[in-house]
Amino acid sequence: MITASYLHNQIKEFRSGGEVLRWLAANTQQHGWRRTVDGYWLTAPEDHGDYWLWERTHLRLSPEDYARVYRLHRRYLAYCRHMEEVDPDWQDGKRTYWGDNSVDMVQNSRKYPGLTRTEQLVPPHGDACF
Repeated sequence: MITASYLHNQIKEFRSGGEVLRWLAANTQQHGWRRTVDGYWLTAPEDHGDYWLWERTHLRLSPEDYARVYRLHRRYLAYCRHMEEVDPDWQDGKRTYWGDNSVDMVQNSRKYPGLTRTEQLVPPHGDACF
């Protein structure tokens, strides 16, 4: 059980660190956009992360609870990266050479048929960009 103070000393209780992360993603707007849990940004506890959390959401956690939530968030980000980058086992496919000298490559997943992504190998450059 994680207990936090919210707004003007109201008490908010969460069952787990995951529930805290879901609440933060649902109740924080940054630049007018809602965030997802993997797109949410938490500052390290040693960098006064709780202060920035208070500034954005008016939620205050104890240092121990904030450190637990921060570690859980880091593990979740590593999991998301693994599921997006490593798990599909990407195989290089067709390359497209554009007039602005950029090069795109379509990659296909070996593990999940039909799953593709496009990577830009070379960014636009040269005379065509001016």
